[in-house]
Amino acid sequence: MNHIFCWVNQNAAGLTAIFTFLYLITTILIFREASKSADAAKKSADAAQSSAGAASESAALMRKQIEEQVIRCEMAARTGIEVALKATREWRANTEGLANMNSLKSLPPTDNLILPHTVVECLALIDIQEAMKLSAALGEMMLARNDIESTRNVDNKEGKNIGHFQRAGEAAAKHLDAAGGLLHEVSLFLGKPKG
Repeated sequence: MNHIFCWVNQNAAGLTAIFTFLYLITTILIFREASKSADAAKKSADAAQSSAGAASESAALMRKQIEEQVIRCEMAARTGIEVALKATREWRANTEGLANMNSLKSLPPTDNLILPHTVVECLALIDIQEAMKLSAALGEMMLARNDIESTRNVDNKEGKNIGHFQRAGEAAAKHLDAAGGLLHEVSLFLGKPKG
């Protein structure tokens, strides 16, 4: 029994990711069922002559709102991915320079390596697999940010802590490369015509 608690404790991040993924799937299934309910409501309204016009307008409005939501989500995902790709390229170019810095007071903020997870939720309405890739890319960007931030308060005067800076730069570069690859794949997917 103690082994189970240890295993759960050691794999908490993975379990959180799994439960988040299940939450996304549940949300999408609810979204799809709502769409089916709208179609059923439209058919039922057509059978009743007195309310046929109003129900038809309501279903058309709902369908239009759903289509507009998907378009907004696709635009949000595209914008988020473009921002993330730019940030990964900029930081990737700077990771090799971490080892040469003497004063990290000039290290720019790493906030652009954090993207809101609502972008993942939007993409999940379009494609689950691509949303999972985007979520993994955001995770890699966060790991790169942590590596870069680990150097912020370390003194590198006279190169006495050069090893820490080199390791942090190499680790950040690895995470940024992984994030960039995943973001590029998702970007290519969004570039394909849907339908």
